[in-house]
Amino acid sequence: MPSSGPQYGKCRYCRQRFERTGKPGRKQEYCTPACRRRAQRERSRNTPNTAQPVDSPLPLARNIAESVQALADGLLAAEYDEQDLALLLGRAAELTREVEYYVCAAVHDARIQGAGWDTVAAAASVSPATARSRWAGKTVRRRLERRASERPAARPRDAAGHAVQARPDGQQAGQPGERTSGKLAAALSHLHRSSGLTIREVADTMGLSPSYVSRILSGERVPTWPVVVILADLFDGDPDELAVLWENAQGLTPPARRPLPDAAARLNSALRGLYLAAACPSPARIHEASGGALSVPTVKDILAGRLVPDWKTTVAFVRAVGGTPADIRPLWEAVHYAFLVFLDPLPDGAEPPSSPAPDRDAGAAREKHPGQDGLTP
Repeated sequence: MPSSGPQYGKCRYCRQRFERTGKPGRKQEYCTPACRRRAQRERSRNTPNTAQPVDSPLPLARNIAESVQALADGLLAAEYDEQDLALLLGRAAELTREVEYYVCAAVHDARIQGAGWDTVAAAASVSPATARSRWAGKTVRRRLERRASERPAARPRDAAGHAVQARPDGQQAGQPGERTSGKLAAALSHLHRSSGLTIREVADTMGLSPSYVSRILSGERVPTWPVVVILADLFDGDPDELAVLWENAQGLTPPARRPLPDAAARLNSALRGLYLAAACPSPARIHEASGGALSVPTVKDILAGRLVPDWKTTVAFVRAVGGTPADIRPLWEAVHYAFLVFLDPLPDGAEPPSSPAPDRDAGAAREKHPGQDGLTP
């Protein structure tokens, strides 16, 4: 006959002897629920990463976050292009799905780094049981595999859903995940190549290490503005053409209100900065990259600062040189705002937002409205 006395076991986690409860079912292996949770957490840490899709580097969430940013940029560009509601809602739905995939990946990364379900639950404002059922390893793997099947390799598409043109330098424009710091690095690299200086010569002149200069030119490091100015001068370039690229890389928001000449000059410098980042393609190549939307004379006038284009023309130029229209929109709107202020000045005694434009610019400003056929400064 089986013994009716107490039964004892050794806890698999703390190795302490404990009295089993004697309840029917699987034999009790841990002395307390806390020891069972700690053991499960250690197994999760030490078990190979079965939830991670093959060939997907950690952290998964960072890669998906870059895709989220690209989709958000596409939605904003579609708004600026005044696309129809069906396309806008389709973009929004795609962005929503990608955000949901990001949440799965972010929880997965946290679990791999040792976060318990209590921590995940607190971060997501759900119960531990809900967190475990919603983001268990097999569930996350299945969702990310579905994401991979939904996103077959394809050429990037513009706001209207059309495949984008190749950039004049042979690369595709608008690649998802392309960082704004890459534009600054591309522009500096082009100026560096044109200068004929070696990285060692640049480093010695500036008193920096060659490796640091190399990281700046490759986009691994975003330099301070004084360093950008020195590099531009050293390479025989114009620092003003790099200012907006540097601000975008730093996530800075410039003042919105400027006098008309300053706003127009700043927009032109930003467009020339993107032109530098594309390795200064010829106007004919920009014409081709725009799908014929930009004539060669128009491209020359934009680059020379003789024309502030309307928004449609600005978008065509920016995309043709591999830029993101959403990055340029605030600068274009600043010109538009300054022009409206010039046409409708503030009442007597009111403080103007900035100094008035010189007369020579005022006469030209009357020629065209920037929101219509373009403004000739």
